[in-house]
Amino acid sequence: MSVFDLLGLSENDLTSALAFALARCPGLLHRLVLRIRPGVGANVASLRLEARHELGRTDLEIDCGSELIVFEAKRGWLLPDQTQLSAYAPRVIERGGGMLVSLSDASVTWAKQILPDTIEGVPLLHLPWALIREDLDAARHEAHGHQRLWLDELHSFLRRAIKVLDPADAWTYCVAISTSRPGDGGLRTYRDFVVDEGVYFHPYGWGSGWPKTAPNFLAFRWDAHVQQVNRVQHYEIAPNLQTHWPDIPATPDTTQPVAIYRLGPALPGMPIPTGKQYRASRLWVLLDQLLTSPSLAEALEGTKSLSTP
Repeated sequence: MSVFDLLGLSENDLTSALAFALARCPGLLHRLVLRIRPGVGANVASLRLEARHELGRTDLEIDCGSELIVFEAKRGWLLPDQTQLSAYAPRVIERGGGMLVSLSDASVTWAKQILPDTIEGVPLLHLPWALIREDLDAARHEAHGHQRLWLDELHSFLRRAIKVLDPADAWTYCVAISTSRPGDGGLRTYRDFVVDEGVYFHPYGWGSGWPKTAPNFLAFRWDAHVQQVNRVQHYEIAPNLQTHWPDIPATPDTTQPVAIYRLGPALPGMPIPTGKQYRASRLWVLLDQLLTSPSLAEALEGTKSLSTP
């Protein structure tokens, strides 16, 4: 638990926590500025936290004297839209130099597929939260006293706030896996991807009800059983399936953005019967209930009893 948890976990709260730590820890501020704009003097940087009531937003500005850097923070894989970013561009233009920075869990590769290079002529840079954490870890190693205290607090807060699911979280996303093929062609079935390749993917930003933040565990069912459960070791957003598997035919369902998960080894304890017919339903279940219950149906009942106040 961090003192920043008192703020909440919204995007505005993320921005406020980062700004608070930057204001009290020059080492982190200077590292961040040098990462973004290595040509400016990090030692002259100052910052402001601006509440834009007409936009319902709180944004962070780093003032480098001749340049202004404005941040727009998001949770999970989300990216700011151009309307949001366009609201900040005039402030940078008025200063005569600077840039806009998008902050989220999205990779640089994915952001380049979605975001333009400039907004109204102002350069736009995407910065994954993972790089913020790198600078934070380096600054913590060098800091002492109260600065180290605030950096430790920010480190604890970001571990919880950046991803909806903490690494220790045991919520498991349970899906049905068929023997059909993506785009009705290609070398592999959906089940081949999971069993042989250790890969699972689903629509991102389209379709209905798919996760917007990576689950920690995935459970796969077919033939009326949960057949295997895997920890998610890595995830990414790709513009389409053909980016990784060019043999998959191009269809409306295969040429849109996808979340791709790389799976760890299957956990012991499977298979277990589903106990009921769930067809293609996508289900959330607690891992401990799934691994200790005689059926998926009973695991879902146990999950409901534990997660309902």
